[in-house]
Amino acid sequence: MKKTLTINLGGIVFHIDEDAYLLLSQYLNRLNKHFSRLEGSQDILNDIESRIAELFSEKCSGTKQVITLVDVNEVIAVMGQPVEIDREEGRETNADSSGNDKGDKRFFRNPDEKMIAGVCSGIAAWLHLDPVWIRLIFLVSLAAGGFGLLVYLVLWIVIPEAKTTSDKLEMRGAKINISNIEKSVREEITELQGKLGSMAVESMATIKRAGASSGSFFEVAGKGIVEVLTYVGRGLVILTGLVLALLGLGLIIALVAFAFGWTGGLYADNDVTMLTFPYFTRLLIGCNIPVGYLQIILMVVVGIPLFMMFYNGLRMIFRFDRIRHLGLTMFNIWVVGLFFLAWSGFKVFRLFQFKEEKKIEIALEKPASDTLQVKFFEDDPGIAYLGYEKYVIADNWRGIITDNKELYMIPHIMLEESSDSLFSVSQVTLARGKNRLEALQHLAGIRFQSAASGSALRISPFARLPKEECWRGEGVNILIRIPQGKFIRFDKRFRDLKPNWYYMADSEGELLFKMTGSGIEEFDPASDSLASKEIHAADSAR
Repeated sequence: MKKTLTINLGGIVFHIDEDAYLLLSQYLNRLNKHFSRLEGSQDILNDIESRIAELFSEKCSGTKQVITLVDVNEVIAVMGQPVEIDREEGRETNADSSGNDKGDKRFFRNPDEKMIAGVCSGIAAWLHLDPVWIRLIFLVSLAAGGFGLLVYLVLWIVIPEAKTTSDKLEMRGAKINISNIEKSVREEITELQGKLGSMAVESMATIKRAGASSGSFFEVAGKGIVEVLTYVGRGLVILTGLVLALLGLGLIIALVAFAFGWTGGLYADNDVTMLTFPYFTRLLIGCNIPVGYLQIILMVVVGIPLFMMFYNGLRMIFRFDRIRHLGLTMFNIWVVGLFFLAWSGFKVFRLFQFKEEKKIEIALEKPASDTLQVKFFEDDPGIAYLGYEKYVIADNWRGIITDNKELYMIPHIMLEESSDSLFSVSQVTLARGKNRLEALQHLAGIRFQSAASGSALRISPFARLPKEECWRGEGVNILIRIPQGKFIRFDKRFRDLKPNWYYMADSEGELLFKMTGSGIEEFDPASDSLASKEIHAADSAR
């Protein structure tokens, strides 16, 4: 049975047997004697004790609670003896080349070289690289897809900060022993002394200037006011930087969401109108220009100014030095992106450069009444998509994408007064292309039915385009000329198209319209008995 003692080492309580305690005390006394002559000795000893406590903690378990003599010997072997320090200083090069001075690596955020949170400088320390390269990689990831920002935030949360000397040594992969701890503490003290020396020189210069210029009460008061205004100005600069950083970050997130289609649908007039950038560009030009190419251009041309807003906002808040050549590099990339944007715009213009149209007159037999009926072909495939909720908008045309990836466009129906006493109907089919032949090919690909029978005009609910074909200005205009005083009645299912024709946009009645001297007007039979009788009589005759 051995005597057991309780000790507090590095803020952690351990149980240690008597032999191990004597050896550990001798070891710590030798360290204390060795480092007592050095500046910052207490910091070095505290870090060494913390590291020894970490090693002891690793040796304790649920079944082993007492530090033994063997444990102490193993820890001393890892940490090294004070006499080994001078030897290692004389053979640093050999130690580096042989790998004897290397230890296990861990990811830490580096607080000594951080610009925001120390993530990039921590990764650079782990990889033994210049932090500038890691920061450039994150910048490129922001321009290429925006995922770098999310990765940075996650690493900021997950990776701990290197607070102790042991953490900083482990971050660089250096062995955590008394030699390296001493070197690290010495470097920190030297750096701190340099900063304090610079601050002292600046303070003395300020005092001398103040002493040389001190004078009357008004001069002192003036200096005080200037100092107050200086602090207020700095506060305003920080506030402005905060606004710029938050605004830039918010707009960057919005831009990424828009460019990659994370915004979903936008609601308008109770319809879901798909206006996301990938969806819209795929509809218009996806057959000729890759959507990913346009997303990159958008991120460069719009994202770089937003990133610089965010970056300069952070500089105003934290007052860190600018990254050398960052502004010039970003400007050059932005100019290149602007060039490709202009080139892409010209290419898109060429896709729609030539316009062709085909006009036909739909022959109408003399209606048996004063009312023209407009109905759908019941066997048309578009009947299945009446009331479809997800609409797309191209120019001033509205359409849908079917389950079979076909594009259906709603025709435009225009009503105007006839120059005689007869109804007449004109149908104009439109299409565009990069040349006349291509425009005619797109024109021929439109599938739309229209026919007249008696006093009824039947049409397709949609102008159908070939499967997976991009929109090239295809559409159908139907012009119906109505004699003054006569009527036109639409099938009630025309409302299911959700058309944007001005006369039907707010219509809630029977979809019965009358041509008056002032234009087309919605007609309520209950408000005009004579016209109502004529209409009902015509309906009875049919």
